[in-house]
Amino acid sequence: MPYSVLVVIQILILLIMLWTTCRFSLDDVPTNSQLGKFFAILGFSYCIAMSLRLILGLTIYPESRWFTNWISTGFHIVLAGFVLVVANYHSSGWVKLITLQKIIPWIVYPLVMSTGIVLHFVLLHGHQHALVSVYLPVLWGAVLVNLLEILVPHKRGWQPNLSDVKNDLWFMGIIQVVFPQIVAILFVLALVKPIQSFGWPFFNLWPHSLPFYNQAVLMVLVADFFRYWLHRAAHSNKILWRFHAVHHSPEKLYWLNVGRFHPIDKSLQLLLDTLPFMLLGVSVQVIDLYVVFYAINGFFQHSNINLRFGFLNYLISSAELHRWHHSRVAEESNSNYGNNLSIWDLLFGTWFLPKNRLVVEIGLENRQYPMKFSGQLKRPFLKDHGKA
Repeated sequence: MPYSVLVVIQILILLIMLWTTCRFSLDDVPTNSQLGKFFAILGFSYCIAMSLRLILGLTIYPESRWFTNWISTGFHIVLAGFVLVVANYHSSGWVKLITLQKIIPWIVYPLVMSTGIVLHFVLLHGHQHALVSVYLPVLWGAVLVNLLEILVPHKRGWQPNLSDVKNDLWFMGIIQVVFPQIVAILFVLALVKPIQSFGWPFFNLWPHSLPFYNQAVLMVLVADFFRYWLHRAAHSNKILWRFHAVHHSPEKLYWLNVGRFHPIDKSLQLLLDTLPFMLLGVSVQVIDLYVVFYAINGFFQHSNINLRFGFLNYLISSAELHRWHHSRVAEESNSNYGNNLSIWDLLFGTWFLPKNRLVVEIGLENRQYPMKFSGQLKRPFLKDHGKA
């Protein structure tokens, strides 16, 4: 079929969709809740499939006409949106649709993660500045996770107040955004450039010839292996625990307190998931893709959203797993150390996900632990540190 004819057909379909949508809003069309559920599943599945098509076109199949046909993919995403409009109508509005417990909890994570990665690739191919192509998708993920926490919370009691938000914004802005940039510059000036100038012998250990998305997957695996053992050490070593206790201090788990780390703890993390890859000469594109996945997954990992991960719990360090890691009961919290992945927990016997019950309380045994930003920065250095 000639492409021009296909475009005309697509325009006609869009017009029919527009007419149908207007009819929903103007006429008293009978609704059917079962039909609404069907269209909701179909629409979200359709949207995920087209998002994956876009990702594959930007990564694995850049030469394929079907995968890189952006106009066609855009049309299908719009069509998926129309299906969701039909689902919305038959479900008597978005509030009822959002609370369909058998649909939303399963598709939220893959949908938001895939669209975040798609946005990163689109910006990257649009020759946007590296900070734009990284932080805009991360911001997209943060906004959606925050919205979902409001609409479908896991626990109403975990919804933050203004004081919680202010405190965690300090950690997010200074420790997660500004501090890593400063440390990365110091790494380059003090270590990377001097070492590489002397003929660093390990540069060829990294498979630079692989497509960069394959390199990003490898980086996630290796970085998580290092971070897994650092995390276990932080729970067993008294000195390291003083700093890591800051991250376990919240008594409400929601997306923004993913950034609550002491700068010493954060520095140790950067030594393992940033510096080794800089020394191996891993490209900026690979590290940027890692950061996008790492950040969005972290938002979900700490989120207060009603989520279901199913088989993904055996791959991803999910919210369902990580809530147990923040349990106030030590026997429960000394588990699920994975940063992004859960495979190292499975391999080394620390994977923990009880059936038919939820975590009761999170936080530290010490109920007097300071909660303010300045107090938590000073706490590990106090002589009377006592129990965390």
